[in-house]
Amino acid sequence: MPSAGQRGRYPDRWHAWLDAVPDDERDEDATALEAAVAHFGVSGDADRHELLITHNFVIGWFVRHTLDAPTWRWIGLNQANCGITVVQWEADRPPTLVSFNDTGHL
Repeated sequence: MPSAGQRGRYPDRWHAWLDAVPDDERDEDATALEAAVAHFGVSGDADRHELLITHNFVIGWFVRHTLDAPTWRWIGLNQANCGITVVQWEADRPPTLVSFNDTGHL
């Protein structure tokens, strides 16, 4: 989970909450999350489909990235259990949020 390693990226109201994250759950400066976006969030010569099964904050990070929102905005992008979010990357276009938190299949 990202943490407030760089306090300037987060509104003051979130600092205490971020500070309470245990050390073993911190991803200082979102290094692991940025690596995931760099790995999965690319287009190539061939079509590819990836299925990621993950936790709420990781989904929030990808959605935040897709929408080009401020770094802190992953907080509060809450996903239901078994909700489906679809992000599409195409060459020469910014990523597209196709659907967010779809629970119609439940």
